[in-house]
Amino acid sequence: MLALCSFVGSLLLQAFLYPRGSGDADEAAYVLQARMLLDGRLTLDARVVEPFFQPWLTGVHGNHVFTKYLPGWPALLAVSQALFGTMTVAPAAVAACWVIGAYLLARELFDDVWTALVAAVLLALSPLVLLHTALPLAYACCAAVLTLASALLLRGARTGSRPALIGGGALVGFALLNRPYDVVLVMLPLVLFVAARQRRTPRRLLTRSAWAALGAAPLVAVLLAYCWHVTGSPLRLPLSASDPLDTFGFGARRILPTEPSFLFTRHAAEQALWDTLGAAPSWYFGGLGLVALAAVGLLAPRRRPERLLLLATTAAVLAGYFFWWGSAFAVPGLRNGLGPHYHLAGFTPLVILAAAGARWLWTLLPGRPRTRRAAAPAARPASSPARPARASLPTRLVRPTALALTAVGFVALTVPTLQARIDVQHNVDAGNDFLDALVPDDLPGPALVVVTSGVASRYTQVPYHTLRNSPGLDGPIVYAADIGPAVAALPERMPGRTLYRLRPDELVDADVPGSYRGSFVPLRQVTGTRVEIRVTIRPPAAATGGNAAAPASVGAGARMYIRLGGETRSLDLAALPPGGSDGAGALTHTFALTTGAITGPDEITAGQSSPAELVVGFAAGADPHAGGWEERFPLVRRATGDLSLLAPGLGWRRLPDGAAGVRPGWLAARVLPTLDVALAGAAGR
Repeated sequence: MLALCSFVGSLLLQAFLYPRGSGDADEAAYVLQARMLLDGRLTLDARVVEPFFQPWLTGVHGNHVFTKYLPGWPALLAVSQALFGTMTVAPAAVAACWVIGAYLLARELFDDVWTALVAAVLLALSPLVLLHTALPLAYACCAAVLTLASALLLRGARTGSRPALIGGGALVGFALLNRPYDVVLVMLPLVLFVAARQRRTPRRLLTRSAWAALGAAPLVAVLLAYCWHVTGSPLRLPLSASDPLDTFGFGARRILPTEPSFLFTRHAAEQALWDTLGAAPSWYFGGLGLVALAAVGLLAPRRRPERLLLLATTAAVLAGYFFWWGSAFAVPGLRNGLGPHYHLAGFTPLVILAAAGARWLWTLLPGRPRTRRAAAPAARPASSPARPARASLPTRLVRPTALALTAVGFVALTVPTLQARIDVQHNVDAGNDFLDALVPDDLPGPALVVVTSGVASRYTQVPYHTLRNSPGLDGPIVYAADIGPAVAALPERMPGRTLYRLRPDELVDADVPGSYRGSFVPLRQVTGTRVEIRVTIRPPAAATGGNAAAPASVGAGARMYIRLGGETRSLDLAALPPGGSDGAGALTHTFALTTGAITGPDEITAGQSSPAELVVGFAAGADPHAGGWEERFPLVRRATGDLSLLAPGLGWRRLPDGAAGVRPGWLAARVLPTLDVALAGAAGR
């Protein structure tokens, strides 16, 4: 019943609190891999996905793009999708499996149903378990599988049950297909425990180990074959194959070759460990109360080896991840994000220790007395039944009162930690809603959307994890990462799709503090051996209804310009007629970009260097800190020799020094109506 409640609870959390995940970009990688398996793919074609469509957390081997993660958990997501039409059943099944595993492991270790039930309840109600069994991440799956595997292997080692040994071995094999390092950390203390128990019967130990190995062998073979296929070596895991610096130990570390490196030092590891230990109690049901019970459970009499096994397992996980650089990166989310997710494999042992501590304290409390024994047979008639000893009412209430107070206390320690985490998730949902609102639901025909993020990235899922492509890039919308000027080649890569640009961080009006953000605009391809660039400047005073004819409306030294590489052409706006070239305050001039010889002072030759960025701008004064407007167009030179640009370009603003709330440098912002640029190719396209 408790497992069923956990199953249903996971489905409800996924439906109402995490309908689109937690905001962690790794979720997109697992979902993509599941979709690849459903399509019968283990890898993607690098010639198709690079450089615009490469998914987050993927590496390249030859012409194949592979995911950094192993296929165990994605396979469960794929099975869930195939059988039920949704991937949400897989995390819910993990929740139920974890509760069952905790119950079986606690019962195997302490041979007590009461302890096992309490362990299962404490686990099921812990916020970290509730969170991770509602997400498409592999941490909970591996922890749950290892918990159940430990229970079966210990039972098999004790009784010789072949089904338990083979089943436990198979679960270990499946865990290897998820997170091999967790398997090593959890299984090492267990193997030493069993070996110490059966050191006097080595033949029995060897035989039972062989049965467990038999269960694991098929899945180990799958692991080796998978690694061989995707990385070229059966002993090379995808995680490190994608980048040799993504590994354990100290030194320069990074997640992908395209990302910046991070110097992971011993000091950073120590700080991450202390932060993890400080945040971890709040993720247990009962917080520090559960930790205190676990300390009691460790020190309680009887079954000392079993208690030390649980302690050793958690200690092994903590020690093992001391050397993992990702632990330092996880620090910002330890309290209200994903929590200590790397250490989930060491979560269950502490819960079981707490249950054992609660059980021992329970036995110390006065309860219902046992049946009285007669002093002698002659003292009462043979037909007179034994009478239970009567306890006073206060004595009979001790245990129920202690249980009620503990439950209330644990709830009181847990509930205050939830709101901040829910608020974080609501912020994630608000960001997702904002992104959804920018992209229209009724785009005509198949679309190709260039995603321009505030932080340069080769991946659309960073930072926008919900912008996901199908493995075959055949969905109604295909998202392409804005990798720079090379995006001008996209129309040739995907002909027949309408182009758009999504720029969530673009300011609507950079002059207004707290301006609205976000833009979604159609793009058109401009081609030709000669491209005319018609630049119209509407000085800010004119744009806001001021006197456009006043010389101060543009300022001394104001100019318009175009720039391509190291070549610049500019025009001093003082050279134009007062009141604007059109007499209405707008200043217009035409420049040109050509592949041939220059025929005038306002032309630039586009050489063979490609891709490049064409910059069209307006500077409000000669001072380098004066206000500025720029529109930047991606440009490539096609195989036919002509030029290809995408318009409109990206707008950028530089606010003048002294403006309130000004950040130095250029801001992603709209430049209309001050700067209006129109491109026309040789064929008028």
